[in-house]
Amino acid sequence: MSSLLIRDIDPALKRQLKEWARAHRRSLSEEAKALIRQGIADRGREPEVGFGTRLFSLLPDEYRGDDLVFEVPGEVSEPPSFE
Repeated sequence: MSSLLIRDIDPALKRQLKEWARAHRRSLSEEAKALIRQGIADRGREPEVGFGTRLFSLLPDEYRGDDLVFEVPGEVSEPPSFE
């Protein structure tokens, strides 16, 4: 197995890596390998977005706005009365 040397790591980053390794009960090297594996695996995935964001992305730009109103052309209807 080969080795990887990373130089000039920010002390705060190294401290955080040590904390994560301790929390996961792994060595510093094992934690770094796990994070690299996860980063490579996640690289090909689309970022998770909410359902509303996904629906909004399906609308053409001309229908996007702060207040979406969907009207059927040719039909005029009064809003319902809740009295």
